[in-house]
Amino acid sequence: MADAEEHHLIQSKHKAINALLPYAVLQEFGGKTGILDAFLHVARASKMPKFEWHHAREYASTMFSKASLHTIILVSPHIYWGLLTERRDLVQQWAAAISAVPYTEEVAQSVVGTLLQIAYYSQLLPHIPTDIWSWLNKRPSLPPTCEGRYYGTRLPVAKAVLELKDIEILKSYFLLVWSEWDHLKDSVFDESCASIHEHFNEPWGGWHREELIQHLDHILTQLDQGLEHLQQHNPNLEEYHFQRMKDQYRKLKDTLLEVVTGVSCLIIILHCILTQWTCAGSHTRFMCALPPPCP
Repeated sequence: MADAEEHHLIQSKHKAINALLPYAVLQEFGGKTGILDAFLHVARASKMPKFEWHHAREYASTMFSKASLHTIILVSPHIYWGLLTERRDLVQQWAAAISAVPYTEEVAQSVVGTLLQIAYYSQLLPHIPTDIWSWLNKRPSLPPTCEGRYYGTRLPVAKAVLELKDIEILKSYFLLVWSEWDHLKDSVFDESCASIHEHFNEPWGGWHREELIQHLDHILTQLDQGLEHLQQHNPNLEEYHFQRMKDQYRKLKDTLLEVVTGVSCLIIILHCILTQWTCAGSHTRFMCALPPPCP
């Protein structure tokens, strides 16, 4: 088994390691899980944002036909779906496997990581069953570096989530991709700010806003520990990423607080309007002074 501290060596050999994946799947089909377990362990220990198998076009059909349903789910995050954009049948097989496998944290992590990858490709996106998106609400703990994070912070995925028009899934998506492990791409950051104003401004949505603010507080606390602390888990982070994250997540929190303030002012104003009434049969009038302008 590879030690996590040997990630540099793993990265230099990742192509050779990936070449073993079809063999590992065939071994698992024969009841021998050792090589597949070792592959998955090494993939996690590599600390690579993209530990993908680049021979998917030639062997994916064989792998999916031979692998158990559980294995299909676990290896799917490590398949280069960009080479399979015409293979909607594999997306359908993957989705069918999800519905047949018992839930575990490892399964949820693999499902969400694969979902964020597949959704990046416009040719594959329409073939994702709508109910699969609800797996985002399980909010598995994604590794600091993984393909799900890499693709999930791209604009096509953010737009795909927004088009679902489901506030709970949108919140879960933000809770997954907002993290101390990487900065957001500018387009996704802009969409996040716009979405806060558009989708999290309802008076009854306080718990959504509070959950997002608490998450951002956690991220900012982690960032306060410094770049070297974060590099222990994600050695790919650089000073630019670190400063960018601090700026972005502070801005996102400020944006949420602006919405909270605006909603609070609106509630006060509405309350005052509703409580301005004249008692029936009496000259007594109960008036409410409007609050000062909100900042």
